[in-house]
Amino acid sequence: MRAALGVCGRSWVVVAALVASPVSLADAALTLSGLAVNDPPARDVVERYTVARNLPPVRFVGTVEVTDWLLDRPGLAATLARHLHPPLERYHIAMRDDGSFDVNDFGALRGNFRLVAQGMNRRVYFCQGQFRSLAHLLTLSGGMVFGLEYRDARQGADPAVEVTPQLYVRLDNRLAHGVLKAIAPLLHGVIDRRVANLTAATQIVGERITRDPESLYREMKMWKDVGPEDLEAYRQAFLAERGTR
Repeated sequence: MRAALGVCGRSWVVVAALVASPVSLADAALTLSGLAVNDPPARDVVERYTVARNLPPVRFVGTVEVTDWLLDRPGLAATLARHLHPPLERYHIAMRDDGSFDVNDFGALRGNFRLVAQGMNRRVYFCQGQFRSLAHLLTLSGGMVFGLEYRDARQGADPAVEVTPQLYVRLDNRLAHGVLKAIAPLLHGVIDRRVANLTAATQIVGERITRDPESLYREMKMWKDVGPEDLEAYRQAFLAERGTR
């Protein structure tokens, strides 16, 4: 009996400590890709997601430094993708005054995204927007949290980077939650196609910057949608040591 009372007493001590603790379960640290995510809208998506995917790693020619440089410049990265990978020719990204980015492909996708967590070789983004599919008959809106981990994956003489994406999607439409089993194949198909296009563009852009940065620079100087500041940033990053002007 004494032993039982002792166990019971210790249990109540634990419960009391939890109740008295200033940190609630809702405030507990949320981590994604090894990073703490404190942004409330991003946390809501992860904690109440409609669809979650751990996507397979993607490998492309490049370096971690090139990857960081492109991720620091989403607008320019989208411009490079448009010119070098035709399936993304309608894909535009523009910075807002608050530091977030508008994304629009003038078709099925329109929204806004921002960086919510960053560490060494890791980033987490929150996206809010709208997607139209099935010949634009079905419109879905909601939020997405997208985590990226990337690392050097050199094999032999060729520099390479491996990127591991992870995402969570939460739909705004309650009806969509109710028919999730029916629309899940659609969502997964949309995700897979988007990732495939972005992967192909990333592979092309990464290879051109890594293996032939001077030729790409000459092409960029002819593009009307690349400004002087972006050209100079590119030259300083990849061509300064060669003396290219």
